[in-house]
Amino acid sequence: MAAPRIVVEDSTGTLLDTSGEVTFGTRTGCSVVLDDAIAAERHCRFAHDGTYVVRDLGSVSGTWLDGSRVDGARELRDGNQVVFGASRVLVKVETRDGTPTLVLQLQRNGFWWRKAGKKVFDNDPDALVRAEVDFGRFPALRVGNRLAMVAGAALLLAGTFVAAVMEPLADPGPLLATHALVTSDTIVPGAHQDFLRCRALADAQGCNVCHTTGAGTPHGKCVQCHADFVAEGTRRHPYVGDGQLGALTGMVVDDAFCVVCHTDHQGKDWLKPASDELVGKCEACHGADSRRDDLEKRVPPKPPPTQQLAYPTWTFPHAAHVEKQINCVVCHRIDPDVQARKDAGFPDDPARQEFATVPYETCASCHVPKAPAVGMTAVQQETWRAKDHQWTVAWHGTDDGGKHCAACHASGERSGRTVFGPELKTVARPVASAAVHAAERARYTTTSRSHAEQFEQHAMGRQCTTCHLAGNVAPGPNGAPRIFWHALHVDDGALRPAAGQAGAVSNDDKSGCVSCHQDMRRASTLTDARQAAYHWPTTEAAQAACKDCHRQGDRALPLQATATTVPASRTQSAADFPHDVHVGSQAFGRSGTLAEGCFACHEFETPAGGTPFQGVPRTKAAAADCTQCHTGHAHVGGGDCQQCHPSVADRSNSFLLAAAVAPGTLLRGKPTPAEPTRPWPGPNSFSHLSRGHVGKDITCATCHDQKLIGASKTLADVPVPDDATPACRECHLQKQFHWR
Repeated sequence: MAAPRIVVEDSTGTLLDTSGEVTFGTRTGCSVVLDDAIAAERHCRFAHDGTYVVRDLGSVSGTWLDGSRVDGARELRDGNQVVFGASRVLVKVETRDGTPTLVLQLQRNGFWWRKAGKKVFDNDPDALVRAEVDFGRFPALRVGNRLAMVAGAALLLAGTFVAAVMEPLADPGPLLATHALVTSDTIVPGAHQDFLRCRALADAQGCNVCHTTGAGTPHGKCVQCHADFVAEGTRRHPYVGDGQLGALTGMVVDDAFCVVCHTDHQGKDWLKPASDELVGKCEACHGADSRRDDLEKRVPPKPPPTQQLAYPTWTFPHAAHVEKQINCVVCHRIDPDVQARKDAGFPDDPARQEFATVPYETCASCHVPKAPAVGMTAVQQETWRAKDHQWTVAWHGTDDGGKHCAACHASGERSGRTVFGPELKTVARPVASAAVHAAERARYTTTSRSHAEQFEQHAMGRQCTTCHLAGNVAPGPNGAPRIFWHALHVDDGALRPAAGQAGAVSNDDKSGCVSCHQDMRRASTLTDARQAAYHWPTTEAAQAACKDCHRQGDRALPLQATATTVPASRTQSAADFPHDVHVGSQAFGRSGTLAEGCFACHEFETPAGGTPFQGVPRTKAAAADCTQCHTGHAHVGGGDCQQCHPSVADRSNSFLLAAAVAPGTLLRGKPTPAEPTRPWPGPNSFSHLSRGHVGKDITCATCHDQKLIGASKTLADVPVPDDATPACRECHLQKQFHWR
């Protein structure tokens, strides 16, 4: 059997003959376009749904079937009359050429008529229209409207000459914070390219960046900056499931699509009040017969793309804190700077976390005896106090202004505070073999002395040429650089002291190491190889021991250090060393690991092919690893640091991350591993600060499954809601429009 048909006729003949549905309205795109002042743009629809029916499409004046208002789908019978606007349709149900046919005979302005003795426009639709657009349909309204026009004209005239009147009249109202930022000259730190592009558009177009003169705000203007709201790859707009601004069944999409819901120049309000009234009403856009479950099938939930995101504190016992029912907001607090940027309209920074780093003081509230309550009340502190996990920590090394840490560790800025990381201070040091060291070592210049007395005793009255037949003994020129040799200046055996004697050799003020190296008691850093490769005493106090021998009678011979530098290619960054802390220690040369004095860290090495006379000081390999001696750090944790900061070969830890140690940094002879990562939802414009995620009825448990969180042992296991989470989708369908 052929499909049922609908035929529309008027006094001119057949207007339409179709097997589909027929829509009447005043807007182009309807099946039959009416020139009717009272009819709506899309007024009513005739269709075959098992039987012929008529539906009103939400018009104000309504659709009437035999005098009864149409509500929902109403069945049509032969002889019915349907009235809408100023038009009337006579209904015939018949069979044409063997096909069931609904014939609609349209009578434009069919139920208006002129009465005898009345004015020509009485009861005419044109009269009704004229009354609506004129000054009013009754005298009082007409008078009021005329007075308003006179007052408005006077106000505009005054505004032309009086700035105090014109400025408020011309002010459209405050822009949204973000729009105000784009159209201003305010410097936006860290602004991304999209923001700069939009600002360039605003500079070039002025107000027309959003407006078209005389045509409002078309969505094409909005898309200039908000292209990602409709792009296929981002789908950020929550009302359009397929990522495109396109028409759906029953939806009217035109150039004013965005301004149907959005507004501006209203301060913080960016949605029109009418748009809130549409929430949860699928039929507003999808037709009166739309069903939510059918619509959801059209746009099924899609798992979002994921990214690998680095995160700190991988060993944090999340489950243990959840079990104590510690409020999430104790640790998870919105970063005040992020909140301030949001309020000011600054663009989102997707690389920045919205929550501030949990300060040590918050942890100390529960884990450090007698610590004040931070981020919680005293009652909560007592309830949550970790009685079996108390730390004997004196503020992580901040005692005495951090001077203990600063002696060895490098400092850096984090969250506005100076912190010390596990990495040591470094300095450029030369890289050389013992032979190269011996050839380059410290040099000095001095005035030559005669050594007459010593020579006479040696010659015993004989001429030098008695032994030096070649005559190759001659006084050296004054000012020639001389190489310093330890073997010329210490007693035999001092370079390799006997067991138990190294401490005495080091501490002897007259003939020991410190007799010449007094400055080591005050040196807090090593000599930088880029300025001078080898140590040389330059102060008068440090050279005091030299003057005992470098004399000519009663006259001291001046000594001058000669700078010896090495090329940058032969230097490397090495851990700095505070000699003052070690040489000035009570244990230096007497007890413990420093009992051997200087020889606890140094030894003398003879160059290959050389003689013991040419032995040069070298640093023992073990001395380069501070952890050989420093494992306790009693004043910063009592040796229990690994309770929270474990050392695992293939993983990082929160202490390293908090100190901003770059991956690959050598610590304890091993490279620091990279931060751990975990799957994370891809960028989808989510923000804890957005309008829909803040409110009295919104808590952490609204989106985060507490059972799953309680079962997570570490941060790597904590579930993160995404677009496919049922709770999120259900909430958005109830309180918003769509969900991606």
